[in-house]
Amino acid sequence: MEGSKKQDILTMYRRIDELDLQLAKFFTALNPFALSQQQEQLLLLFKRKDSWTSTEIARTMGISKSAVSQVLKILEGRTFIKRRKNPANLRESFIQLDTNGVAYLRKMDEIEEQLAEEMTTILDEMELDIINRSLVRMIDRFQELHRS
Repeated sequence: MEGSKKQDILTMYRRIDELDLQLAKFFTALNPFALSQQQEQLLLLFKRKDSWTSTEIARTMGISKSAVSQVLKILEGRTFIKRRKNPANLRESFIQLDTNGVAYLRKMDEIEEQLAEEMTTILDEMELDIINRSLVRMIDRFQELHRS
């Protein structure tokens, strides 16, 4: 890789870190939920779809089924998620949001809406398109690397 391009990428990573620090200030409203990073990541899966199995969660998050089981046990005890037996396979459960999980994602949506309003004042459509296309390419590449 060219030295200049590599340096630009390293600079981009530092800017992403700085952006993450700035965004974290907005998300302090989620602190009262007292969730670990892994618990938060698991709950974010419910933005994609309403119901998951532990196998799907393990595969998507790239962690073991026993790790998923431990996280689910804590979240279930704190009413963030609930389990419902799969009638077609009683050894499997469907995992869905419970009261606190719904409240958590609702608060997250409010924060994201506030941030989106702010970003519309500084980014035009072309800039947003470039950022989104670039992020998709980066995500796809990192997923490929993880599968290897």
